[in-house]
Amino acid sequence: MATSAIVRDGKIVNLTNETENTKNNNSSVSKEQFLQLLVAQMKYQDPLEPMDNTEYVSQLATFSELEQMQNISATSEMQRATGLVGNMVTINYTNPTTGAQSEVSGKVDYVTMSGSRVKVAVNDELYDLDDVVQVWDAEYANAVKNAQIFISEYQKLPGVLNITASNAANYYKTIDDLNKVYNAMSLYQQSFISKEVSDGLKAYIEQMKKYGYTFDT
Repeated sequence: MATSAIVRDGKIVNLTNETENTKNNNSSVSKEQFLQLLVAQMKYQDPLEPMDNTEYVSQLATFSELEQMQNISATSEMQRATGLVGNMVTINYTNPTTGAQSEVSGKVDYVTMSGSRVKVAVNDELYDLDDVVQVWDAEYANAVKNAQIFISEYQKLPGVLNITASNAANYYKTIDDLNKVYNAMSLYQQSFISKEVSDGLKAYIEQMKKYGYTFDT
């Protein structure tokens, strides 16, 4: 990649701005690129007022210090991201094309570096670590997921009064499975199932019992 800079009177006059602009574009000036800029500065310096060697050393030292700080920051971010692996998170995602914002939730499968950015892998997609807005407790996340699956299966059932002697056999397995799953839940997990749904399950069971079906209690 070509490196350019504005050199005036033998001095690079826009290095800071260039570095900042590059940072805003999710990349950074490498040490090699910085040395190229110094070479350009030496090449076009005013021979009547050449730069002092100490000035070169000072600029290089300043860049090295900045580079070290960036490396420390990247390492710190990677450690923070690694701690998210296996956890459920919510991400505030902005579509780079449309600008539309949406929330994405899922488990962090792994983390990686993309350029100078730390990325988290969620639902087979990579997102910026900085876009993570919430981390869920594992027990809470599992309870929410189980409740969603339970309610999804429950909603597939017809109305209670639509279950009759002629079609009860078609729904027995679903109702029996839901009953077993609910009874196996902890009180904490059951708290994520609304009273409307838990009472509805009881009504289905009572309706099925009218036709001779039995259920575990």
